[in-house]
Amino acid sequence: MSINWVMLTQDGKIVPKPGERILHTTRPRVALEITTPASLGLSEPFSLRSDSGTGYITNERVIYLPARATESFQSFFAPILHFDDTDVQSSWGGIGPWSWSGVVKPVNGGGIPPHIPRLDAKLVFKDGGHYDWRTRFNLLKERLHHARELGLVPSENTEPPPPYEASSAAPDHTAVPASDDVAAPDRDAQPQPAPTGPPPDYAEAQAQALSMQHEQRTREESERD
Repeated sequence: MSINWVMLTQDGKIVPKPGERILHTTRPRVALEITTPASLGLSEPFSLRSDSGTGYITNERVIYLPARATESFQSFFAPILHFDDTDVQSSWGGIGPWSWSGVVKPVNGGGIPPHIPRLDAKLVFKDGGHYDWRTRFNLLKERLHHARELGLVPSENTEPPPPYEASSAAPDHTAVPASDDVAAPDRDAQPQPAPTGPPPDYAEAQAQALSMQHEQRTREESERD
């Protein structure tokens, strides 16, 4: 799971990743609760709560957008295959809204402290819709598991989604001139020397990769403790 890593438009709509499709959208007034399992016994637990918002299931991940974003919380997402032990529960005595909950593994670099290996996530459906959510999620997760076993999808990606680029959303349609108008290459032109230094932003990318590797090791060590 990851906090505040969902790219949004100016009016607050989700910008899908390349190849991503929204398959299910909840009714409004869905609450989100993220808590640290008490069984971990952590002295610095993590928690997050939103009283109202909208949940989405795409072909890759679960997304939640609060009805009123704050500086500290604008979005939540987690890959489908990062969820385990999901189920629906009724409120005490059967009076009140149903909820859907499960254990979710954090995404490295996604805003969750690295000493926390897993979290409890709960969606509370104040206006109903829990059954449709559970059905859609379970079907999609089963298909993703089967596809992964067949080698049709890569193993779980534990890094945040790549940056969105305007060029990928709007491909260049520059016209190509007719063959008669294309200038022949200059045979006397000197070949360009191969670059000898690292590409731009190489150091920053390397530092980010090392940071994520360290976070992954820390999370695995916390899981074993």
